[in-house]
Amino acid sequence: GIDALFDDLALIYEGMDSLGKLQAKQDTGATIWKMIKKPQMFWPIIKHWDSTASEMLANYIHDEKLIALFVQLMAYTGTPADEVSGMLFAGMWVSYHHVGFCYFEGGSGAVTKALAEVVVENGGEILLNTLATKIVIEDGAAVAVQTKDGKEFKCRYVVSNANAPDTFFKMVGREYLPEEYAHRLETMKIGLPAFAVYLGVDHDFSDAFEPEGNHSYFINPGYDQTETFKYFREGNPEKAMFGMINYTMADPTNAPKGKNVISVVSIVPYDYKGDWYESESYEKYVALKEEVARKYLKRAEELIPGLSDHIEVMEIGSPRTMEHYSLNPGGSIFGWEFSREQTMMKRLPSKTPIKNLYLAGAWGGMYGGGQSAVLMGGYATAETILGREK
Repeated sequence: GIDALFDDLALIYEGMDSLGKLQAKQDTGATIWKMIKKPQMFWPIIKHWDSTASEMLANYIHDEKLIALFVQLMAYTGTPADEVSGMLFAGMWVSYHHVGFCYFEGGSGAVTKALAEVVVENGGEILLNTLATKIVIEDGAAVAVQTKDGKEFKCRYVVSNANAPDTFFKMVGREYLPEEYAHRLETMKIGLPAFAVYLGVDHDFSDAFEPEGNHSYFINPGYDQTETFKYFREGNPEKAMFGMINYTMADPTNAPKGKNVISVVSIVPYDYKGDWYESESYEKYVALKEEVARKYLKRAEELIPGLSDHIEVMEIGSPRTMEHYSLNPGGSIFGWEFSREQTMMKRLPSKTPIKNLYLAGAWGGMYGGGQSAVLMGGYATAETILGREK
């Protein structure tokens, strides 16, 4: 069934790409002509549209170890294979394996910097350390944004890539929302948070990441996917799956020669040990973060002996850290959960019930979380607004 699976995955990706181009009004004529000439690419999409990844794979392969290997990328969705949308997973899988798995020189921050340069070059202004607190609504339309320091910015459109719950319940106000929309927001599930250990080490560990120069590894407790996510949800750093990435192998400019930037990333609950002891004292919170980090590093050293002996710099990000910096509720790094009940056309659309208010980023539009996805989502939102402006 492997060949049939790969063939259908390629068709799913091709079909989804065509639908995405139509939505974004890109190469419309050529895309429609391609769809007419190759209608078969939509059959796997129709067949598996409402399936989970597990249900979709059951049509092709049955070996537990093969399935576990195939769905390894579910770590990038934060949702187990028996819950994640099969369509979303198929699109992501083909994107990584057929299109490419790439890093930008300078890291993700380089992308942010490039976007900022375009804004400034076109006469825009970027305000750092400026908290947006209110979206002003008049006659059912968004007309201005207010900030914590008392400033107000009048505008024709507001595009929010802040988290959707805060956008609507804190900045807009529930009283401006249709009841059905407000209820939907309150009942949608938020994605899981991350736990990350960022290391600067005074040794080149490239050889430890062999064979063939692999810079990323996933360490799994076993082949049982249900068990893997059980360890995530209960907060078990001794057994939970984690990823280990040597970023210097992908981008040698990020560390001095002979040194590496390495990260260890997993999922630990937002309410681990209650609230990570944060309410008790900052010292207890920091100590717990380090305790969890050391448990992951101990496991990492099974692959990279001596890693801890070479640490020059260590920063630890808990789910509370993710929340403090991004303001995403629960520290979610995914936006909404990627279950089949709230992905694809069931996601919160970028167009909102408030006239002239649009969503972008991980919380609105069909693309979801992850850097490539949010860039595509932002592009689609921009195209929608430009279409209105003719």
